[in-house]
Amino acid sequence: MYSSKPYWKLCLSGAVSGALYLLLYLHEKEVMENFTRTDGFYPALPILAAFVFSIAHGAFTAYFWEVLGIRALRRE
Repeated sequence: MYSSKPYWKLCLSGAVSGALYLLLYLHEKEVMENFTRTDGFYPALPILAAFVFSIAHGAFTAYFWEVLGIRALRRE
């Protein structure tokens, strides 16, 4: 039987999202030192990090709802 549900994508995106949060937690001091600097390109780091976390978490969430079978209502 073929399953069209993206279980592997769910697991992979969940692992990536979890790894990002784990790295953020484990390297909190280094992140705070670099993200609060005001010289050079450092002010762009929080924006870049928010974008990366948003993409990773959004992918996981989308696959999660798809595996559960919950889809948005389409209006015509």
